[in-house]
Amino acid sequence: MMHINRISARSVIEHVGARHGLDFAVMAGVNRAYRIARPRQVAMYCARTLCPHVSTPMIGRLLGGRDHTTILHGIRKIESLLPIDAEIRAEVGEVVAHFRLSSTEPRDLMLSAQIDAASKHLEALITEARSRVDMARIAA
Repeated sequence: MMHINRISARSVIEHVGARHGLDFAVMAGVNRAYRIARPRQVAMYCARTLCPHVSTPMIGRLLGGRDHTTILHGIRKIESLLPIDAEIRAEVGEVVAHFRLSSTEPRDLMLSAQIDAASKHLEALITEARSRVDMARIAA
């Protein structure tokens, strides 16, 4: 049986946390302060994007036993901010690029194809959200 190595959700969570000076225990903890909650939501989004083989309930278990609906909320929150928040957009892009280009992470061709598809989907979501924002401005 061939074992396929994939990017782990834990490594994504650890990487996002490290970017903010937070260790894994803090990312998985109960603190809801903005300086911790926002990186945690970015980690939720990036883990789901980079690890399509990991379910939202599993991401929730990694992040301190959070319910899958909490993970979905975090993912949707970041999706809603991507078109309007350049800082979030840059961070997500840098995290995705880190795992795409990292030689320390194992490669999986199927996963790479799924990441490419997710990136294209993300670009479509951003374009759609921007057009909705533009239409709302025109209507106002």
